[in-house]
Amino acid sequence: MNEDGFLLEAHVKLRPVEFATEGIFVAGLAHSPKSMAETIAQAEAAAAKACTIISKDKYQAEPTIAAVNEDICDGCGICVPVCEYNALEVVDRPGGKEEEKIVQINEAMCKGCGGCVAACPSGAMEQKGFKNEQMLAMIKAALAG
Repeated sequence: MNEDGFLLEAHVKLRPVEFATEGIFVAGLAHSPKSMAETIAQAEAAAAKACTIISKDKYQAEPTIAAVNEDICDGCGICVPVCEYNALEVVDRPGGKEEEKIVQINEAMCKGCGGCVAACPSGAMEQKGFKNEQMLAMIKAALAG
């Protein structure tokens, strides 16, 4: 939401009826004060964008998402408020004691921004396809060259 309490779009020019979370759209007075003609035009644009998703047989999610190493994660939750997509949640560790916690990722909501990976103090969060060892090797190669 902006400072006036209206919902924000993902990008003013490129994605004017979409939220940052894919599949959620904004139109009309929820976005900002506007005329009826502007509201209808924005609603039609949102409906057209929604049709591009629901008209397909299968939905393809972003493959580059975060993953948690359950062996390392201590459930501190530092990564949770960093996630702009609300894809992280601290839950009870499966099969663990009641007070043991772990971070769980909602893969459908994760957009792979990497904010949680940077925030994780234990190193338990990683990007799929971009393991910490791979990233360190790329940085070392760039510095050596």
